[in-house]
Amino acid sequence: MAEKQYGMLIDTTRCVGCQTCVVGCKILHECPDGTYLGYLETIGSDENYLVSGTYPNVSITFRPHMCNHCENPLCVANCPTGAMHKRDEDGIVESDSEICIGCGTCVQACPYGAPVLDENAKRAIKCDLCRPRIERGEEPLCVCSCPAEARMYGDISDSTTDIAKAIAGKNAKVLLPEEGTEPSVYYC
Repeated sequence: MAEKQYGMLIDTTRCVGCQTCVVGCKILHECPDGTYLGYLETIGSDENYLVSGTYPNVSITFRPHMCNHCENPLCVANCPTGAMHKRDEDGIVESDSEICIGCGTCVQACPYGAPVLDENAKRAIKCDLCRPRIERGEEPLCVCSCPAEARMYGDISDSTTDIAKAIAGKNAKVLLPEEGTEPSVYYC
């Protein structure tokens, strides 16, 4: 188990679907054309219109997706080279581009669709929770750039942190708990 486990709480009631998180991440990580390290899902009760409610009380809900920095990441367990690994000091799951052979095993193994193949570089890339920013004492870009303040980041393994209290207080849930990966990204 990691010394810390960094994670995120995403409040879908606050997300306005602006895609600032998606675009900012793409620019920061210099992703090739057509490649994104996260995406935004539009959710609704009417699959044809992706809205819920009836006029005049209608709403659209957005759910941002990213790497879940799992406690038991399937991408790590299935990587044949060890390029995909989980850091002991903070629980961040990342890929070592020097070791990755671009086989795509991690892409197939991840139930969240987090790793993607950079076809040009022939390697897997994924959200690293903006590790270089975190190491400088900054928040991940998707957190600090969100105009709706829909994201919160921090050490979820310490029950005294603001994020751990918020996750418990909002009764937040993870995606696909049945996979047994124990994701570190929560939604409310």
